Amino acid sequence: MHLKTIYYTLIIFPVLFVICMTDAIFASDSSKNYSILIDLIKLEDKQGPFFALNDFEKSFDQDLHKASIEFFNQHPDLIKKIQTDLDGQPIQWRLKNISHRLMYVPETRKEFTDIFERYCNDVVKDILRLTEFKNPYITIQTLGASKPQNSAEKGINAFIVHNLGKEYIATYIFSNKNHKEIAIELTGKIFLGEVGSYSSYISLNENGSFEFMRNHYTIWQNSAKNPYTALITPVEETLHIVLRQYTERLIQDRIKNSSAKTLKEVEAIVEDWICVEEAIVGGLVYALLPSTVEKYIPGLPDSLVESDIKTKIEFKKYRHLKKGIKIVKQLGYKKSIKMYQDDPMAFRNLLM
Repeated sequence: MHLKTIYYTLIIFPVLFVICMTDAIFASDSSKNYSILIDLIKLEDKQGPFFALNDFEKSFDQDLHKASIEFFNQHPDLIKKIQTDLDGQPIQWRLKNISHRLMYVPETRKEFTDIFERYCNDVVKDILRLTEFKNPYITIQTLGASKPQNSAEKGINAFIVHNLGKEYIATYIFSNKNHKEIAIELTGKIFLGEVGSYSSYISLNENGSFEFMRNHYTIWQNSAKNPYTALITPVEETLHIVLRQYTERLIQDRIKNSSAKTLKEVEAIVEDWICVEEAIVGGLVYALLPSTVEKYIPGLPDSLVESDIKTKIEFKKYRHLKKGIKIVKQLGYKKSIKMYQDDPMAFRNLLM
């Protein structure tokens, strides 16, 4: 059976980070006071070494394709040579295939690893208790140099990394009007600028049917320019995981009741609902997290919270974020969750 697949990944937003501090910040008087993390999260910007998180897979990736186009634009001499090799005629080009795999830079500071893992476990437990969702995780662990094994257990593995990127191999075909062709293979690595991600997939079969599949892992980056962004990532991703089944149910209904037949049409429906999911998750985070994080990090500056929101709304996928925050505040977090569970369309209608 042939499958056409749409990948939709929950991405937080770009981060850059550099600051130098001494080892003295590792000292802490209380196992439940995580104020130390404000400095640790900004401490280091490690660019390598990279390790593979999964195997290469063939699927279109807009960011990687864009990186390839930028490479060609920055190397006009290469394009000129290709045109010369194609008899000096006008040339056309197309992407033949692109393969990619996730790469990560591990966190090697044991003190930071231990503290951040404890914080993640504590804050996730708090949010699950407040929202009354079951714990979706098999384990929460910091990745080392060894590639993690796929677990046979049902549930999600949360992997903590220092930095996240992708390695890719892309083949482009250049041709002239006489159908003479030259294949150019590009390889490279890029940083994703993602603080957290959890991916789901819709596979469309040739007969028009489709099915949902989900990754059995989520990835949390422990570095960010804004420390609050890294501190809320475990909760954001947890909420995406527990709410995803309701989002998928509406996506499925929308596809069934629409005339969508092509990947592009289905992708538009998926993108619309992922933005709705981002809105309720963002609203819940804003309602629950500042006070929860404040419990572990007394004196957390409000400016960090506002900066996180300001940065997010610059991205299209967060276009409903401010409205989502307002709606959850008006309804209350429990009523908002109940509405999304019972009728996600009702929550979407409030956003429009």
